[in-house]
Amino acid sequence: MNWPNVFVLTLGALVLLFVLLHVERKRLWVALLVLVAPTAWLTAIWANHYTRWPEVGIALAIAGTITGGWWLARGRKLPAPTSDNIKVWGQESGPRPKPQELQAEINRLKEEKERLEAELRRLKGNGHHGE
Repeated sequence: MNWPNVFVLTLGALVLLFVLLHVERKRLWVALLVLVAPTAWLTAIWANHYTRWPEVGIALAIAGTITGGWWLARGRKLPAPTSDNIKVWGQESGPRPKPQELQAEINRLKEEKERLEAELRRLKGNGHHGE
């Protein structure tokens, strides 16, 4: 029995189980297909190759016990995730600038453009005199 393997497998199983508890019920099949199935497949290949099925069984039992205990003690009281209370980062609308702030920025950019054009004319003018 290799206890570091049990520890790593238990952590992986805990992550998957807690993710599954926080997945919207209508989309559970997506999480099973994208997360659980590949992980289970890779774990089965690893366990077959190195004959580590006892470690896998113990890790799943420990992870199931921890997750079940947490769910009985705390998880049942949490609201089920729905599309309404799931927030995706990056899709929130940013702060909208005020019209006077926009106008001030436009004026600043115009002044900078005029200054750069004047400097460009000056540099072009100096270039012809030096030839």
